[in-house]
Amino acid sequence: MKRNFVQRCKGFTLVELLVVIAIMGILMTMAAGVLRDGGKGRGMDSGIDMLENLVREARATAQGNDTYTRVIIANDPRNTSSDSRHLRYMTVQMLSKEDTQYDGSDVRKEGRWISTSSGMMLPPGVYFSPHYSQPLEWAEGASGTMIGQSNARLSGRGTSRVYYVEFDEKGRFVSPSADPLTPTRPQRLVLINGRMGRGRNAHDGIIPGELDSKRRPVGAKGIVLWPNGDTSLLRTIDQTVGR
Repeated sequence: MKRNFVQRCKGFTLVELLVVIAIMGILMTMAAGVLRDGGKGRGMDSGIDMLENLVREARATAQGNDTYTRVIIANDPRNTSSDSRHLRYMTVQMLSKEDTQYDGSDVRKEGRWISTSSGMMLPPGVYFSPHYSQPLEWAEGASGTMIGQSNARLSGRGTSRVYYVEFDEKGRFVSPSADPLTPTRPQRLVLINGRMGRGRNAHDGIIPGELDSKRRPVGAKGIVLWPNGDTSLLRTIDQTVGR
């Protein structure tokens, strides 16, 4: 009886403990990968929501104040590197009507652009990409972007070189020059995951986190901005960055 009791109380061997520890390590590594990838996905989804909300805000501000507005996209003000665009800061600006001169149906933008909010930062590791933000490929005359570039004074942040999309008094998306003779094409606005840096795969000063077999940034997402000011989601990699 005593011998059987001792045998039943026998503990784990060293080999068994090492196997258990190894399995636990593998499971923890897998869980960390899932959480990391899931965090990236949530960050990108949050960035797209922020971008869409700013577009809606700009349209509503234009219609409510009978003036022009812009969604401004600028460098991360916390990084002063001169060789990288690292476009993560976004805000809405409105053209002050007191400084606007009207000439028929055209608007001369010699006025003052005023920030209507303090702005917001895209989630960490998410950047706006002018390189991939191109008009839809099937749109007539889609060889040129409808995104403007200018110097803008940002609230509390000084003057910066910015990218922008613009809306008229009716909340319609217009070309950067607001020339009525220039047709407005559906424009992609694309966000990518990555990090600042240079290299063969870098565009706009950003190295994508991962590339597919066609060297396109995996996980890139975006919206289409239509001439009437509406937006729609880009749902596949082909829609987002092209084939």
